[in-house]
Amino acid sequence: MKSARHAVILDIIERYNIDTQEELASRLREQGMNVTQATVSRDIKDLQLIKIPDEHGYRYALPDTAKRAGVQERTKRLFRDSVIYVDH
Repeated sequence: MKSARHAVILDIIERYNIDTQEELASRLREQGMNVTQATVSRDIKDLQLIKIPDEHGYRYALPDTAKRAGVQERTKRLFRDSVIYVDH
């Protein structure tokens, strides 16, 4: 049951921008899984999910996703701060 729930959680955070435990619990209930906030909290810890910034605030993600997002944001910032003019 736990591993199945973990797989569903990973699918949910991949498809939706989930920013609260209650929102995640609600999505799990929509999938037919009866969960409590405490269960969701333990699952987040077990899966080592972290919150990363996105265009609307923060959302849950796997640590690997955070690394990719961080590199992408740093690259954008570097380009924005460094490039003054582009001529074709």
